[in-house]
Amino acid sequence: MYFVPLIYFSALTYYFWLKNRTFDLAVYISTLFTVTSLCCVLMVLGGFMNQRGGGVLVDGWEPSFGLIPTILYCGLITLTIIPFSFIHPEKLEHIGNIHRYTLYAFSALIIIQGIIIYYLVGEFLSDLLNGDFRELKNMGYAGELTPAEVKMQSMPTPIQLLFFVSFTTLLGLPLFFYYACVEKRSLWLCSPLLIISISTILRGVLSADRTEIIHYGLMFLFCLVFFQRFITKKIRNFLIASCTPIMIIGIVYVVAVSASRFENEEEGAGGSILEYAGQSYVNFCYFYDNHDNELYYVEREFPMTSYFIFKSQYVDTKEERSAKEGFFIGVFASHIGSWFLDTGAIGCILISILFALLCCLVIKRYNRTEFDIADVIMIFTLGAVPTFGIFYYRYYSFQTAIVYVAAIFLYCFSKYLFVWRDEDQQEIPTQA
Repeated sequence: MYFVPLIYFSALTYYFWLKNRTFDLAVYISTLFTVTSLCCVLMVLGGFMNQRGGGVLVDGWEPSFGLIPTILYCGLITLTIIPFSFIHPEKLEHIGNIHRYTLYAFSALIIIQGIIIYYLVGEFLSDLLNGDFRELKNMGYAGELTPAEVKMQSMPTPIQLLFFVSFTTLLGLPLFFYYACVEKRSLWLCSPLLIISISTILRGVLSADRTEIIHYGLMFLFCLVFFQRFITKKIRNFLIASCTPIMIIGIVYVVAVSASRFENEEEGAGGSILEYAGQSYVNFCYFYDNHDNELYYVEREFPMTSYFIFKSQYVDTKEERSAKEGFFIGVFASHIGSWFLDTGAIGCILISILFALLCCLVIKRYNRTEFDIADVIMIFTLGAVPTFGIFYYRYYSFQTAIVYVAAIFLYCFSKYLFVWRDEDQQEIPTQA
């Protein structure tokens, strides 16, 4: 049965490709799940399902890989991918910008946030990279503050606030591609947005985290696919020249962290990396078999409400929930697995349907040829859910959820065009 996701997502990828004859967003996302499904097969065949320390892949557990969890896993993931098949990047003709100065202001804001991160992290980066990655990760699991967070607490309140919500710097990625590829601004003027977008990786480096750099890489590719129609030879050469060194450094970092963390494991670093990449389907099946259906938690689904009203986040309740479940819940089980563990099978199905409907509401219709940049940012933000869903649900905390709050604000604001009327010398809003 563990071969089914590999066969299914391979077929789904081929179907999306055959349908449009192009490498679009649906093909890209489906390919990611094909790769993780392949890693799962290799992991099972290699006997590497023995993660220790309270994890889901427990020694002695013989996975059943039942029919129902397999259908749920493949079916609901597909449901969250389908809306992105409506977008044909190669047929895009124009990406507009209704509120130019609002976008300038937002771009300036995230650049300031990025500068703050570079300032706080840069002082400690060389020391951290020379340290023990396993120890750094254990410190993060223990809830200890990183050196940058300690330093941040001595800064003025506005700077602390900007650092706290600085995950929005990742939106510098679609903004860079828009200004460089669509508006064809000077690459020297656009490159700060690309540089600043990398700052989210630096936050992850402080705790020897790999998911942030992988998330960045996945969303960078997402932008390449979406903006492919507008990428000229000049921009392609610039991206190759500027991003290749960063890519090499990133790969070396991921390998170094993996080797440091898993070098003492019986399966070695190679087997542990397979566990890392291919465990989502296995964990989902484990959740289906062992989850207590009377337990419901929605800190991940409603991070803002949980933070402001109940003063708790998913990271605050993780240990308590693990004790109640009887297994450690902080493992990869895809975005569908995160929703399933929080709300059960019915809740997972409903959330998947609502997510698909929301995507359809933003994309609006099949084969659109024009978007506003606010639409693109919203699609980028929503696209992170199934794209990074090969691991878990991305917007699980107040800080990560700030990204979609910012995207929703820009999206809603873009639906109104403010027109200056000479006869009464006032601006009136009209529906765009």
